[in-house]
Amino acid sequence: MIVLIHNGQKAISITDRNTWKTIAVNARILSEILIELAQKFSGRKLIWVHQEISELVDFNFIRSQKNAHTLLSFAVAHPYILNEELGFVDQSVFLTVNQSVCYPTYLMSADVGCVTSNTLLHFASHIPAYSDFNLFLAVLAKLGMPKGLLCYSEPRLIQSKSTNFELCFSKNQKFTYSFIAATKSKAWLLLYEFQRLIYTKSISPFYLLKALGQKQIDTSSIQYLPKTEVKESFNFTIQSIDVVIPTIGRKTVLHQTLRDLAAQSVTPKTVLLVEQNPDLGTFSELDYLQTENWPFEIKHAFTHKTGACNARNLALDQITSEWVFLADDDLRIPSDFLEEALQFIGHAKPDAFTVSCLQEREEEHVKSVIQWEAFGSGCSFVKASIVKMIRFDTAFEYGFGEDADFGMQLRNLGVDVLYNPFLKLIHLKAPSGGFRTQFKKPWEYEEIQPKPVPTVLAFFLKHKSKFQILGYKTLLFLKFYKNQSVRNPFSYLRQMQNRWTLSKSWAEKLLSDKQ
Repeated sequence: MIVLIHNGQKAISITDRNTWKTIAVNARILSEILIELAQKFSGRKLIWVHQEISELVDFNFIRSQKNAHTLLSFAVAHPYILNEELGFVDQSVFLTVNQSVCYPTYLMSADVGCVTSNTLLHFASHIPAYSDFNLFLAVLAKLGMPKGLLCYSEPRLIQSKSTNFELCFSKNQKFTYSFIAATKSKAWLLLYEFQRLIYTKSISPFYLLKALGQKQIDTSSIQYLPKTEVKESFNFTIQSIDVVIPTIGRKTVLHQTLRDLAAQSVTPKTVLLVEQNPDLGTFSELDYLQTENWPFEIKHAFTHKTGACNARNLALDQITSEWVFLADDDLRIPSDFLEEALQFIGHAKPDAFTVSCLQEREEEHVKSVIQWEAFGSGCSFVKASIVKMIRFDTAFEYGFGEDADFGMQLRNLGVDVLYNPFLKLIHLKAPSGGFRTQFKKPWEYEEIQPKPVPTVLAFFLKHKSKFQILGYKTLLFLKFYKNQSVRNPFSYLRQMQNRWTLSKSWAEKLLSDKQ
């Protein structure tokens, strides 16, 4: 390990912890120093730490980290350099960091962190060596994450969580402008400034003009981090999988999904099937569960209460395996799918991951395992010990957001959600089953209809910052204008504000009813 100790502005010492020799460098800017060290020491871990907390670094923890494609840091004693107003133009789950757990984020800190030299060099030539070290690390993470770089706020980097330090770093609005300029188009800069004006009554024309003169970093030439080969010797017997499938009126496609599971080279231990039919007096239509032989146990529950959240929760209560595969009822599953999933589990040691689930003829554009902003409730694996601690929030029943909320529950437990594009399912997108009873959402009786759907806004209220909520509101109002009949912009704004207020009222009710 190569350790760079700094004071926020310049290097204090650089040491090779293998030989305890002091290392000399030519560079003076911290970002340039880190790059120079990466060039000199191939395959080594590079660690940076502020001199005030250098005695608190947990080198044993850093040594235990085996994934070379990670970037870890932790903000010990000060806010991140990027202003919270960045939420005006970024609604990402990576922006609201839970610092009490290992949390996926591009908000990197110069306080303490580490990266391998080869991983740094993979991206370094594409990123300016900013004079501010925090900005350099944040841009590195933001551009690296879509290319396979795994970035985390990691409190275990230090042995004490005390924040009784005053570390010297520049905190200036200009860095947020520079970050947006580097990672987004100029239109986002203008939108950012517009929202600062209308929501905070402040603008920074000098920083805006300077940022408009910067070039957005071209990421098209940045290669994906190489896929690490799976060890063929992985022992499948140490893992077992339960499959959770909610279904409603899809007898034929469900049968095909079950047949695909039966044909797996490594079969699941149990399929937990929750069948719903709102028509009272009806019974299960899934006769093939008894008339056919299945190579796994099927635990079948039938209920007249509809809703995917409730159905999945009923199944999760019965989990007995080490892993849970949350599946839709209309999938085509390759025969080696579960075997390859177990290989990935054995090698990458994830706690949760979503897999590629596209319709036929759709193209997969992701080329590396990456950190995922979403969560697929019908195409994901979660470790059973973790899934037992959470449930699908029924506040989102019959709407949108239950899967995104489940993903946020995982992240707030310290569980990252990865996306594996190499594990592929085909989503048939079968039509919903036809029933006499159709559920009507309570807000559909309103004279005016809420915008957005209350469950969507409930997710934002539950998990996003106030700036992200305002940013979402602005984009919603702008994008929807061309799709409606009211052409007078002032009348449109009044109408949309009324619909937003109504949606917020229903969203708050949904969340409060769950308290």
